[in-house]
Amino acid sequence: MSSNVASSLNAERALEILIVLGDAGSEGLSLAEIARRTGCAKSAAHRSIAALLQKGFAEAAGRYGHYRLGPAIEMLAKRQERLESQIQLIRPGMTEFARRTGFTIYLMVQAGVDAVCAEMVSRSTRRQFTMGVGARVPMGVAAGSVALLSMLPEENAAQIIAANSERYTTHPSLRHVDSGVVAELVSQARCRGYAVNMGYYLPGEGGIGLPIPRRSQYEVNVAVSFNAPLELMNDAWIAEIVENLRECLGATLLHS
Repeated sequence: MSSNVASSLNAERALEILIVLGDAGSEGLSLAEIARRTGCAKSAAHRSIAALLQKGFAEAAGRYGHYRLGPAIEMLAKRQERLESQIQLIRPGMTEFARRTGFTIYLMVQAGVDAVCAEMVSRSTRRQFTMGVGARVPMGVAAGSVALLSMLPEENAAQIIAANSERYTTHPSLRHVDSGVVAELVSQARCRGYAVNMGYYLPGEGGIGLPIPRRSQYEVNVAVSFNAPLELMNDAWIAEIVENLRECLGATLLHS
């Protein structure tokens, strides 16, 4: 194996460990569990953890032999001013939509072949959230990430769908989902101007995702999405609620 290939594999493994640690929370994970979740040998996982510890991307957790994300992650996140300025711009509209409807609303951004929740606004103290800030799903799972795919050039979207094809079949769902289903949902979203999920993932609930294309090279494509009871989601209601969401977000934001 060449040194370039080995370096690439080491970098990919380190990134996978960061994602796994991000899902683990403050208690962290043991080395054995990290190795299991990333599908690598404990010795390989240990080498990657050692490098992440050295740079502050991981740190020892309170429990002996466990690791969690380190302070360098938060410091880097705070420096992502481009995304934060967009969040500040969109958050008031999300808040108004949540106030009007009672729905929890999410701001989704692309992260490689995944979609990540960058912001969440809720008016409910009782509703069980389907995800929180920092949670990620494969691009193509749920309405928010379908909306993100709908903004990409067709060739780029097709490449991401192909890369995630195996993940679609293993991701928890109530209905059959594969790359063909996702491609059709993306095609429909391009025609409508927004994405619709009719109960693929949550019992009795669907979702709507509204794409917000970047307005300049200093921004990124984002999508706002929310879940709603399937019993409400007829064509007339969907058209009305999407217009409500557009109104909350503002015509300037969506069309400038």
